[in-house]
Amino acid sequence: MTKPRILITGARGFVGAQVLAQLGDQFDLHAVSRTVSAGKGVTWHDADLRDVAASAALIRDIRPSHMVHSAWETTHGEFWEAESNLDWLEASKALFAEFCAYGGKRIVACGTCAEYMGSSEPLREGDDTQHPPSTYGQSKNNLRVVLDNTPVSYAWARIFYPYGIGENPKRFVPSICQSLLKGEPAKCSSGTQLRNFMDVRDLGLAISMLVEHPLNGPINLGYPTSYKLGDVAMMLGKIANRPDLIKLGALPDRVGEAPVLIPDLSRQKTELKFTPKMTLLEGLTTAYHWWKDHMVDDSTVGQKPL
Repeated sequence: MTKPRILITGARGFVGAQVLAQLGDQFDLHAVSRTVSAGKGVTWHDADLRDVAASAALIRDIRPSHMVHSAWETTHGEFWEAESNLDWLEASKALFAEFCAYGGKRIVACGTCAEYMGSSEPLREGDDTQHPPSTYGQSKNNLRVVLDNTPVSYAWARIFYPYGIGENPKRFVPSICQSLLKGEPAKCSSGTQLRNFMDVRDLGLAISMLVEHPLNGPINLGYPTSYKLGDVAMMLGKIANRPDLIKLGALPDRVGEAPVLIPDLSRQKTELKFTPKMTLLEGLTTAYHWWKDHMVDDSTVGQKPL
């Protein structure tokens, strides 16, 4: 019996690498990255997907039946309003068109909670996403609209706040871990913002489950309980036995930042039937010890892909 052939974009990225790790030998796995790896059971391809000709040639060569699209602009602190979001939007549209033209059957694409406006209530997939507050959110939402008009089945994974191994060292959890490991104050904003954190390994598992699942359209992926940023920071402080180093209110809150950004997980629970395996405490403990072994020199932060 012929295995389904699946293409994973962004396969060395923070999320894509975990999706690839969860896809078993029931698939003929093809992964694309600007940095090609060696891996048993995976055929790697070196391609810049923003080059439409290279992207088209890739699809013609592989002819995948399924695709997980996680590649995008993710430079920390810059991606929210980066013009490259528009480049990725156009590149993704071209990629999807080629996928459909060469017999593709199902797309699983990574969306974002940034498609939503903030709300005091849990956000539902059917809520208004007409006016995302950032170029990043607008571009992702525009790509989802394209998929609505694509003649294949698709799942749009709306991702909230993943954390864990391989994360960009400048992000919230890694930055606190590194400060704690250095014995330095971990400066935070007020910490009152309510967010939803899920270990990236659980996220990778959830996305992998969508590949052959009949679910269609957007689905929020997250952890059953949401936490204030300050509570997450204090958990890390206690894991490190240095809660005294957590300095809430030492930094200003970001202007325009939503006080509450949390998902309604009804589709995840009742349709996908997915429950994260790791508790927040277990995941944060793993992340802290991972950073203990992978401390980053400040002069190289952001210069090398993880």
